[in-house]
Amino acid sequence: MAAIDEIAALLQGLSPQELAQVRAFVEWLRRERVVAQGTAWSFDFLENLHAATLSASRDPAGMEIKVAEALCGDVTRRALWEHPPASGSAIIAYLVPVPDGLRNIKLKFAIGIRDGAELPTDRVVAFRVRLNGWKLWSAVKNTHAWEEHELEMPQISSDVARIEFLTDGLGDSRWNWAVWAEPRLEGEEQ
Repeated sequence: MAAIDEIAALLQGLSPQELAQVRAFVEWLRRERVVAQGTAWSFDFLENLHAATLSASRDPAGMEIKVAEALCGDVTRRALWEHPPASGSAIIAYLVPVPDGLRNIKLKFAIGIRDGAELPTDRVVAFRVRLNGWKLWSAVKNTHAWEEHELEMPQISSDVARIEFLTDGLGDSRWNWAVWAEPRLEGEEQ
């Protein structure tokens, strides 16, 4: 095992993008360690896309939804691709059975616009999260770098929660290469 000084020396020569990848990897290691210790519960939205309902608020023409690697700000992560339709919102809806007694429930994800998108600086893509039909969170974005988010969830243990990820081009869907990196619902078992 390398000493901390050796690791620090290796990190000094890395670019900001490479450091972001190291940071993401360390966060993944921390999550895996907690899961291995048996103190955490999680729901991986990427692994469960096959069970989600995919729809559009209007006509689905132009909508693209899938799981794939996504490059944002020169950093590659596994992500939900959710290009909104030409009109209205793209919606990915999950029914998540949340165990009884779960506490400190958090929704963790990052949002981005994939590299290569020629989205003008005066246009944005709307990202939204709904819980059981209610808006829980929203943001607009037009930059390529990943933006990390962690949402405290209301009490939803011993329930089946409907969690929806929405993107909207707000009237112009061209170049709206919207992605959600590694979305997970996590909590602590009592």
